[in-house]
Amino acid sequence: MRKICSILAICSISFLQISCSVKTGCDIPRQEALDPASSLHLLGNTETTWQTNPPTSGPHYPIPPKGGNYDYTLSNLEQVAFLESGGVVVQYNPNLKNFNRKQLSPFANESVLVAPNQTLESFLVATAWTWKLSCEGYYPEELEKFIYEYGGKVFGTHD
Repeated sequence: MRKICSILAICSISFLQISCSVKTGCDIPRQEALDPASSLHLLGNTETTWQTNPPTSGPHYPIPPKGGNYDYTLSNLEQVAFLESGGVVVQYNPNLKNFNRKQLSPFANESVLVAPNQTLESFLVATAWTWKLSCEGYYPEELEKFIYEYGGKVFGTHD
């Protein structure tokens, strides 16, 4: 009986290690702490730091960029300005093979900005004001749900 229990315990631990070590899908949306410098509007490209990459709050430009598809990486100042206005920024790592960025084009609109970002640790990251979703692949249903639930939240709201 002891041998059976030991074997079951070892199998259970092995299964948990294997299933927890393989990254698939998207994580659950995570709320990040509001950066204390979020009310700081900057006019130039100044030396500043953000608490996370990509940022979900922090110093930013006073005027946000327009939503839509971009073929270049936006600065953190631009990203946070867009988030503060209630927008969602969807970024993908362009260095990963087997991904067609045109798959993300349908998500881009006046309140959703889609852009490449070579500094991402994940395949795709969506951000909203103080919220982040990281994905290890293209999961349109998860992305759509994040945009619906977290888009439109603007600085100063407590939803």
